[in-house]
Amino acid sequence: MVKYREILRLHAMGVSIRNIAFSCRCSTATVRAVAGRAKAAGIEWPLPEEMGDRAIREVIYPPKSKADPDKAPIDHDHVDAEMSRPGVTMMLLWSEYCESAVSQGRSPYMYSAFCERHRKWVMSHKTAMRIAHKPAEQMQVDYVGDTMEVVDMDTGEVLKVYVFAACLPFSGKLYAKGSYDMREESWVDAHVSAFSFFGGTTPILVPDNLKQGVAKHTVDELVINEQYRRMAEYYGCAVVPGRPRRPRDKAAVEMGVRVIEQQAIAPLRNRVFTSLDALNAALLDNVARINARPFQKREGSRDEIFLRQEKALLVPLPGKPYEMIARKAATVNFNYHVAFDGGWYSVPFSYVRREVEVCATKSAVWVVCDGERIAMHKRLHGPKGSYSTNPDHMPDAHRDFAEWNGDRFRRWAREIGPACAGAIGAILSSRAVEQQSYRSCRAVMALADKHGGQELERACAKALSYSPRPSYKTIKSIIAKSAELSGKDPDAGAYLRGSDYYATLDSKGDIR
Repeated sequence: MVKYREILRLHAMGVSIRNIAFSCRCSTATVRAVAGRAKAAGIEWPLPEEMGDRAIREVIYPPKSKADPDKAPIDHDHVDAEMSRPGVTMMLLWSEYCESAVSQGRSPYMYSAFCERHRKWVMSHKTAMRIAHKPAEQMQVDYVGDTMEVVDMDTGEVLKVYVFAACLPFSGKLYAKGSYDMREESWVDAHVSAFSFFGGTTPILVPDNLKQGVAKHTVDELVINEQYRRMAEYYGCAVVPGRPRRPRDKAAVEMGVRVIEQQAIAPLRNRVFTSLDALNAALLDNVARINARPFQKREGSRDEIFLRQEKALLVPLPGKPYEMIARKAATVNFNYHVAFDGGWYSVPFSYVRREVEVCATKSAVWVVCDGERIAMHKRLHGPKGSYSTNPDHMPDAHRDFAEWNGDRFRRWAREIGPACAGAIGAILSSRAVEQQSYRSCRAVMALADKHGGQELERACAKALSYSPRPSYKTIKSIIAKSAELSGKDPDAGAYLRGSDYYATLDSKGDIR
């Protein structure tokens, strides 16, 4: 009997063909044939312990199928590739195979024979190695294919939510979190939340080759995204992405993604969520049930194995969670604000048209110019186009105008008197948009500065007796008349021309 396993072992060690044949008591032709067929089948040393001579022989010498010459051949490579695509089934591929066979004038195999022949082909052409994971060694991460939805109650818009999944391969413990996008900030924030959920970190992170995590991954070079690298360094982790187009390198999270889709997301498909927090709370409740559910083919549950064998081995968390710092170059706008992520943040007006750098975490935004921080704001998370303005950054004229609003005008009028308060309230309510009446209110305030509060109060009382909605012009005219009746010369301080100033004509029409 040919010792296939020993032949492959010695061949991997570099032993000559003749010496292998002598050691295994077979011909040199057999050694060459076994080595060549193993290479063609993708079998390399070392091999799994359970793969003996019989298993190797079945792979490199597959039994010849008794193909019916009248039947159309099955393109097994095509079927295998298509089955890896979402939504494709064997029934669909068999239907396409039948159409192709009829167009060639051949008869197709029946569905059962089609599936059986492809199953045998897969068993003879594919081998898989089981990877034994160590507790608390790595965390595998990925995005779930299915998305969820949140309804914005203000606009009625349906917002798409992308679900991040993390898995500890040893225990199988899962975590999931939704976000409105898959940008760097959401990707990093989801990792921070996962670490907090597990109560520790692992030395190795195994992501997919998505651009938020990996900038470049080739045979010769691996470049981790800078923000992702900083986060991993903060937690003491090493990023080791799976090989491109090799999902089995992170098989645990691939299976976890499927479980989350079927047992966490699908049960929520008919629920309407109006906030991301509510969605994540419901999602995490379902994930918690998955983690607590007993295994079908092994003892315990994900939670039990995690608590008993894995949690104590996790790397402790730092004193505070990592906050990603986003940076962006910007030019200060003419209105002394800079734009960042849909919001506007003020800087001192003297920096208009200057080049600055905007830095932001999840909770704060600050602006730097020439290495000096010139502004600090809380980060805006509201509608796009929102403003955060510090009054100290405004020119004096702008600050004086911005500090006034309807409430402050009413408060000032109450200090003058009830009639003034009534007049100001009427002026403020006279326009559809209250801000349009601020100029009139400021003009009424100027009357108090010029004539005094008591005089303004009497004028406002008189104006209200004329109309329940007096205007600024009415109040001004009443004060002017009152000043005239009290004996004050309305023309005091004016330059008056005498009669001698104007020229007259004599009887002949000449100027005198």
